[in-house]
Amino acid sequence: MMVDVREEQRRTDTAAEINAVEQPDTEEMPYLTVSGRLRMAFAAIEWRQTLGLAAIMATGWCILFLSQNVLQALAGVVPVIAGLYLGRRVKSQLLLHGLILGVTGFLIGMMIVSIYALLGDARMVPAYRAPVEPGAEPIPITSGELILLYLSFSAFALLPFPTFATVMSGRSEQRNRETRQQIMERGGRLERPGAVRTLEDLRGLSLPQLGTYVANLFKKNGFTFRDWRFIDKDKHLDLELEYQGEIYLLRLSVADKVRPGTVQSLVQDMRRREIKKGLVITSTEFTPDALKAARGQRYIVAIDGQTLFEMAKS
Repeated sequence: MMVDVREEQRRTDTAAEINAVEQPDTEEMPYLTVSGRLRMAFAAIEWRQTLGLAAIMATGWCILFLSQNVLQALAGVVPVIAGLYLGRRVKSQLLLHGLILGVTGFLIGMMIVSIYALLGDARMVPAYRAPVEPGAEPIPITSGELILLYLSFSAFALLPFPTFATVMSGRSEQRNRETRQQIMERGGRLERPGAVRTLEDLRGLSLPQLGTYVANLFKKNGFTFRDWRFIDKDKHLDLELEYQGEIYLLRLSVADKVRPGTVQSLVQDMRRREIKKGLVITSTEFTPDALKAARGQRYIVAIDGQTLFEMAKS
């Protein structure tokens, strides 16, 4: 008996040790140091695209900078365009991408200008001419003066402009991606309806236009618009609204005749989502069977096009 107890205890201890090895403590998260965060940030950089764009930006900037004519006024557009383009292409670390674009472009530009200055000293290219004083005639300047001019002129354009443009463009693109994702999840977008002056105008609305029309009408009567979704291969549009803390589910249709299946599917969805108030709304008419199905449900209201038009005019 004593042997059995010891054997059982030994097995229990062994199992506990195995569990301790197989299931490490996950409560303690490793502290991420500053260097670790920097490594993660730089690992997310799209280097090939960023450096390639920086080289193109620096080349274009230097061509305009060294043109010594009215084209110099366009030089400031180059870093902005580069930043806008990069912001639309990358998906993370926008600020760091912009900084790398600006700093790398600035350094590449300085190399190009330095080479041009040395070639100018060797009389292999025309010497850069600049006025010594405001209003004075431009005269050839030395390579050191050209590099100093580049540093003073380019530091205010090649460093902040690409960074700012990258961040602004990237954030805008992120919002656009989120909007496209939401539209994809909802099956489409609502559209602004035209002027509805007659019942025929109302019946001429498309389903996305009818959704906006109904949402605006109910918002004027104290409802809060929450969400929308196209269902049944765009045959129906569901609007979710709230009034005095209670959720209402509106199912819209622009079919020539709304049939009982529309009412029955709404009842099923209300039960599944635990919504107690529902409306079936159409810009046209209901079949007698559909009206009968709606009357048979205590919390379902059917609104046809004529009634909807009168509600809007009242």
